[in-house]
Amino acid sequence: MPAKGKMAPYDHQSTIQCPDCGNHLKKCLIQQNYAMVICPNLECGYPFNQSEVINHIVHINDKDIIEVAKDRLSNK
Repeated sequence: MPAKGKMAPYDHQSTIQCPDCGNHLKKCLIQQNYAMVICPNLECGYPFNQSEVINHIVHINDKDIIEVAKDRLSNK
């Protein structure tokens, strides 16, 4: 695990833990094909407590977005 407050390069194939609190990081869609890797723990500010927040924005393929949308719709 990287040092506290430091994140290894984001690899969407693996599960990454928050370097501040240890929770599993999530991708939050912020634009059509871009997501920000964030900690879902409301008590944790990661990555907004980092000096380079832009490093936590990743490209998302249309196929991945459609798969998540289908999964969410099928669970209702």
